[in-house]
Amino acid sequence: MNNIVEQYIQKKIPYDEIPKQIQNSELTRREYEKLILAYSISNQLEYSGNLVQFIKDKNIKLSEKKYHEELIKYSKENLMLYPYHLSKMIVRGLDITPFQYYYSMLENIMEHERSYDSLPNFTAADCLRLMGIGRNEYIELMNKFRSTSKLFSRKKRIKSLLPTKPVEINIEPWWYVESCDIFEEDMRTVTDEEKALIDHIIDSEMDNKKSKQRAGDLDYKLVTSLYTKGFIYLEVPIHEDDHVVLPPLEGFVMNRVLGDYIENLLYKIFVSIDERTSVGELASVLQIDLQLVKNVVSLYCRLGFAIKKVPEFTDLHPSWEKRVPVKAKNTISMSNVSSIAPSLQLDIANATADVKSNTLPVSTPCEEYCGPLALSPSKGKRMAFLFDSTLTAFLMMGNLSPGLRSHAVTMFEVGKLSDESLESFLTELEKVSTVRDDSEGEAKRYFEHALILRETILTLRYHENNCSPLDLVRCESLESLDKETASRLLNKNYSLLVSMAPLCKEVTPITSINPPHLGPAHSEINTFWFKLFLYHIIGIGPPSILFVKGTRLRRLPQMLHNCCKLLVTSWGHDPMVVPIHNCLFTINDALLYAPVLVQTNL
Repeated sequence: MNNIVEQYIQKKIPYDEIPKQIQNSELTRREYEKLILAYSISNQLEYSGNLVQFIKDKNIKLSEKKYHEELIKYSKENLMLYPYHLSKMIVRGLDITPFQYYYSMLENIMEHERSYDSLPNFTAADCLRLMGIGRNEYIELMNKFRSTSKLFSRKKRIKSLLPTKPVEINIEPWWYVESCDIFEEDMRTVTDEEKALIDHIIDSEMDNKKSKQRAGDLDYKLVTSLYTKGFIYLEVPIHEDDHVVLPPLEGFVMNRVLGDYIENLLYKIFVSIDERTSVGELASVLQIDLQLVKNVVSLYCRLGFAIKKVPEFTDLHPSWEKRVPVKAKNTISMSNVSSIAPSLQLDIANATADVKSNTLPVSTPCEEYCGPLALSPSKGKRMAFLFDSTLTAFLMMGNLSPGLRSHAVTMFEVGKLSDESLESFLTELEKVSTVRDDSEGEAKRYFEHALILRETILTLRYHENNCSPLDLVRCESLESLDKETASRLLNKNYSLLVSMAPLCKEVTPITSINPPHLGPAHSEINTFWFKLFLYHIIGIGPPSILFVKGTRLRRLPQMLHNCCKLLVTSWGHDPMVVPIHNCLFTINDALLYAPVLVQTNL
């Protein structure tokens, strides 16, 4: 679809208001209406109030029910998330609950014997939440499916393996409870208490003067029972002035990205959201429709990836008392802060001298939140440490600490680890630092990166005897935003940017004057050409030789003999440390494909 035409559809511009030159030369009304329908279905747009409702061509126009049927069909075929923002129309109009939707999806991919990795990340996470089927469970199901008797049809064998009802899910007291379409035969399966609750919910829905039924006002056991039986569905309300916190990800599944508009939006808001910014402010910074942002944040809260800041509950139904989690606190001793980097602390102090009025006067460690959040968000600016995906890969692959993985997944998928989560992150890194490490090669490299990251965070966070709020932000996630949006976001939230070094070759370094940036200003700084340039300018550097592609070495040059290890950098790749006794094979192999810079590594 043409980007210009897509923008017309996004802005709900009717065909008659499109510029005449485009109408006459490129786009007929029929073609435009076809594109409207395709775009609306693929992006799970609501029928009411959108262009799809006003299509005039009778061969293209769909009724509201038929439109939603096509939307659900397309979404299942493309393994998309359940359209929770359309729950009222899908659950009541088509009688398809989220559990039934994912049941049908899993049934289909099992029938075609597709791998678990075919499920996109967010879809896989929702399947795990509702059906209790993750990677290991899916593999076990497929093994059972292949080993069962072939006397029965494939669908019958699959149905005998899949769960018949959703697993128990987390329900928050501030969520709303809505009734599904319930028939007379359904009522035979409920208890008298459940029937009375259903009648109460329906009465509330029919009375326009009453507000929506809050889950926390009802008996928790009855709510969960009716949800499991498929007689109610849950709405997760998000308002313009709401704030949410993103704790380290739990229950996230790293499979693959789908690349559609909805998924791209989920990742854009992931890296942009923070507890100090309201949903309305976030929509303004990103210049995205407010309702879309509310839908995404609602989904985060539903999946358990975000926690909405709400007042402490004092009027809940007694059955909820044990269901409301309590805040937990972590602290870190100032005596753990190393003084190994005084020059870095001096640079930070100088860089922040002119922007101290924008930073938070924090003197105690921040809190990690696990329950209802009633604190008023602080509006001050923070410091940001910019890292690339290589660092998260090291933390995930190194098998360094069991609790480190969820933080590493958060850093990669969300694209950010906020200051509120740094206490628990530092605790996990502290565990790594106290373990004696005798590993070699890549494993040792992972270990060393974890130690250096811990020292870096402590140095940045506790400079000048103060605790300065610090966010860890992934460069690649910022690159998913357009340049103007990324600039607005950084300027709103941060007083100083500090980049890790070296950044991987694929990353475009941040160029920023406001906020000031300590780090590479150009991607060429990460190349070995810049290394050689620096050595030439200052007249000093390690012994270095640049070999052109295709060179074959029979022995090392004399200048490289006085060391035990070499630093070998192939064009377009990160450097690696190689023992001198078996370096010829590595260097010659790399020279088949690219130029190679070889340096002593003392």
